[in-house]
Amino acid sequence: MTETSVPESDPTTEAVTVSVPADVSFVSTLRLTTASLAARCGLTVDDIEDLRLAVDEACSLLLPHASAGSTLDTRFVLSPGRLEVDTAIASATEADLDRTGFAWTVLGALASTVDVTRDGRSLTITVTKQSETPAR
Repeated sequence: MTETSVPESDPTTEAVTVSVPADVSFVSTLRLTTASLAARCGLTVDDIEDLRLAVDEACSLLLPHASAGSTLDTRFVLSPGRLEVDTAIASATEADLDRTGFAWTVLGALASTVDVTRDGRSLTITVTKQSETPAR
């Protein structure tokens, strides 16, 4: 399922929502969507590749906590020179993410910012990539 909207607060910002089954075989769909939308935001090829890999790492951190039959719900917020990606799962338990492992280290190195939020049994990783070069 894909949905596109324009947030009322900023006319230069668009949002796209994609939901896929919480299964590793669907992560490639999110990586491809990330690359396409990052290009639309005017990010550089290096920034796009970094963000694509960051989304992959975020999914790898979330999937072990997914409850049976749940979905990966991803919201992309597009702005000129910037893409924010919120990826959420319904977790089977209230376990927290491993923030000491290699995947977390890689995630932090690839993204401009990384944030984790929990709302009940929903676990979300927000990854933002801001262009390192000024937009033309």
